[in-house]
Amino acid sequence: MTSVDVTAAARVDRSATKGDPDAFEAAVGPHYAPLIRRLVLVLGDPHDAEDVAQDAYLAAFRSWDRFDGSDVRAWLYTIGLRLAFNHRRGRRRWLAAIGREAEPRAWSDPSDPDLWAALATLDARTRSALLLNVLDGYTQAEIARMLSVPEGTVASWMSRARTALRRELDPGR
Repeated sequence: MTSVDVTAAARVDRSATKGDPDAFEAAVGPHYAPLIRRLVLVLGDPHDAEDVAQDAYLAAFRSWDRFDGSDVRAWLYTIGLRLAFNHRRGRRRWLAAIGREAEPRAWSDPSDPDLWAALATLDARTRSALLLNVLDGYTQAEIARMLSVPEGTVASWMSRARTALRRELDPGR
């Protein structure tokens, strides 16, 4: 399935689904597990990712009647990523208030530990932009809308991320 197929499948006929909780589940449900996987990459902790995904799902359900019917996957990811960034900020503030530094999270994928270690060196927004592009097929313009930043910022983040990954994965280059 190409990203065009996924995007087309993610569009919802809102006139037929307004006020229907089963329609919400049918439209949003298939994107829940992939959202958790993306949030693990942003937050570094599967339990935090599940909590934030649940909050995103609830927020999406509460605003379902205001959803414009465009790309439900991008809409859910936008909600989830914004909640994840807020979660990270809140955690850092809390730790600073009690005089502790944030502990680095140990997360990885056993299939390529070097890649995951290199990804862990990127800041959350840069990593999110890169993964939304590479893994999910979103364009820079779509990512910019999702993260509420200019398209040039996304391009800069992705360029920086690729440079950092090349440097981390091939230090002799």
